[in-house]
Amino acid sequence: MSHHSLDPYPIPKDSVPLYINEPWLIDRSLLEYPLSKEPEDTEDNIRIYAPIDLNHDAILRRLEYVIARYGEANEDNEMCFSVDVDALISQIEVYDQVWYVRHMPKEGDHSQKAIDLVKDFIKRLEEIPDGCAECFPFDTIEQLKGEYLA
Repeated sequence: MSHHSLDPYPIPKDSVPLYINEPWLIDRSLLEYPLSKEPEDTEDNIRIYAPIDLNHDAILRRLEYVIARYGEANEDNEMCFSVDVDALISQIEVYDQVWYVRHMPKEGDHSQKAIDLVKDFIKRLEEIPDGCAECFPFDTIEQLKGEYLA
């Protein structure tokens, strides 16, 4: 009896998926332990690749989910809040790399698609209620502005 759809090929079948060998993007517990791109060296280990769609709306949807989960940014939650948002920023970086390589803009270090996404991402970060957090989301906003909008 199986409760999961185990596909031996990417969906759609004629597409070639990109493999990002960074398991910490999905398995957050790895952030607390030494990171390795190699599969865990245990007899019972099974490495799977779970698909994730990277597009403007999907990344913003994940951000909205994180914001709804934490509510306001305060001293009690700002570290976890920041870690969850940083994972989404990693998704933006992958999204940007793919768009950049596929379209090779004549100017700048980032794709226009990523710049547009980051503008909307920052707008949502700026709307997070401030419950006296010290660093988040303020530092994250400044880092994104410096990297993508400067």
